[in-house]
Amino acid sequence: MELTFNLTEDRREPLKPQSLKDFELTFGNGSGVNVQSNNWVQGRLQMDNLRQVFVNIQQGKANEPYDITGYILQFCGRTPFDGKQQSYRVIDNSSVVVDGLHGRFRYTFPAQAFAVAGTYKQAYFRLIRLSDYKCIATLEFDLSVLEDFVFADMVPSDYISPFNDILNQLLDGEKKFKADTQTLYEEAAKRLNDAADQLLKLGADVRSGLQEAQQGIDNLSAKIKDNHIFTEQEADAFKQSLSDQLTNSVNQKVDAAIAEIKSYGLATTNIRKQIVYNGYWSNLDLSHSGGVYTSTLDSIKNEIDQMAPLVDGVTLIFRQYITGGKLVVLENLDTFKQAIAYAKSKGLSIAGYKFHCETSIDDIKSYGVSEFFAAYKANVDKVTSALPEAGVPLILFNERGDLYGATSPYSGNVRNVLQDLVSATFKVNISFQSLQDFVSADPHVQEIVDSILINSYARISDKNRETTLTDISTGIDVNFYNMALYVHSLYPKKPLIMSEFGIKNNWAAFDETWNWNFSSVYDDPTGKVSYLYLRGLMQSETIKLFDGVWLWFYADLLQSDAGKEYLRAYKKGVI
Repeated sequence: MELTFNLTEDRREPLKPQSLKDFELTFGNGSGVNVQSNNWVQGRLQMDNLRQVFVNIQQGKANEPYDITGYILQFCGRTPFDGKQQSYRVIDNSSVVVDGLHGRFRYTFPAQAFAVAGTYKQAYFRLIRLSDYKCIATLEFDLSVLEDFVFADMVPSDYISPFNDILNQLLDGEKKFKADTQTLYEEAAKRLNDAADQLLKLGADVRSGLQEAQQGIDNLSAKIKDNHIFTEQEADAFKQSLSDQLTNSVNQKVDAAIAEIKSYGLATTNIRKQIVYNGYWSNLDLSHSGGVYTSTLDSIKNEIDQMAPLVDGVTLIFRQYITGGKLVVLENLDTFKQAIAYAKSKGLSIAGYKFHCETSIDDIKSYGVSEFFAAYKANVDKVTSALPEAGVPLILFNERGDLYGATSPYSGNVRNVLQDLVSATFKVNISFQSLQDFVSADPHVQEIVDSILINSYARISDKNRETTLTDISTGIDVNFYNMALYVHSLYPKKPLIMSEFGIKNNWAAFDETWNWNFSSVYDDPTGKVSYLYLRGLMQSETIKLFDGVWLWFYADLLQSDAGKEYLRAYKKGVI
């Protein structure tokens, strides 16, 4: 069964009912709702998660596909009135994207959608853009529920799946947090007791040593005085000097022990963060959302020379594409090998190998699902075998929620790839599109990853050149803080890293920091936009929850002298 909606061409006459009961729609060609007559769904009472529809979203007079990549696809409905004269809300996010680029997804109706017989008062789909939570909706479609006099024991109620999901996650998170907190407490208590025992033993050893030394000094002093080898004044000075040396040595040991004990209970969130940049290295000269890929070893070395004084490390990006009927890694690994050696010689660590793959679901199916994931892992193996650095974390399936999402049919394939690499002693991660994207991921995937990597782009302000530092830090906190706190409660031991953070030097970019295509009217050649964005992050509350920041759009930040000096001072620990 399929439903097709055109967001720009479908229309109906507005109705102005006095109440929900008065709200009546008719369907079919020439009716009050002017949409295709086959936009209908019929179920029966008690149907449970088996009624599925495929939904096509179009736009324009030519019915062009509407790209739904990065959208929450939400069913919204009001049930028929029941015997108590009540109508219930059904709001459900359990859609699965089939082909985002071509506007196609699959939706499975929950059992609660078929709890009351009759024709729905209203049923439609809402499309919510994850980047800014702005939304657009389809026209209504005809949804009816047939009677069932054999099985009729379901009690109707409001069903709002996003809230139910979050509530369950919060309850699970609370249980996990309590258990982890108890474990951390017990471990800290044991370390504290062990350190206290060491300090008591050290005190006993010190007292014994001082007593023996004191007795030796007294004996030596008496002997010296008797034989008149030293004067009494010289003997007393010698005695005091030796006592001071012993006391200083003891004090240093005691101070070290006390400092160790204090450290167990004095963790701080205001520690220095690891700053890394995502290197756009490639043997191909291709334009990219973060700039232009550097294409020669000399250009890569030039980039390293500029970044080494400012940051701690670099991630290397590898792109997998299907070409010639095979999924391959496009980069020249020999060039990468030489570039890695040069980066290390400049003091940069290799923070990760980051694999991007934008192959569509349709192309994956054509390739063969099992064959695609096998080829994906084979390419990862090829890279790790060819490059000299051992133990570099792997960052996989960048922003591919359609593969690792909790409702994705491919999440099992993703888990298998991750688990195979973990078994080979690799640290594996995924760069998630957002904190919400992580929360929506397959729970098994959440458990497997070593760290939580979030590509962090925020909507800050539409004030353009009037945007202030306070606007930026506040906007970052509004976008990230509460959700980051929630993710921490789920996995308190996993490092939380902004795996992409940056902005183009254009004042309009504060309204869409993930974008790179703006009117040149708002261009900022001085780099002030990038500098302010970085400063706003560092002054926010959100940064205290993260362990590292990986710069995207770093070439824009290099246009700012203030930005470069800020990073240089931060790396040196001056700020």
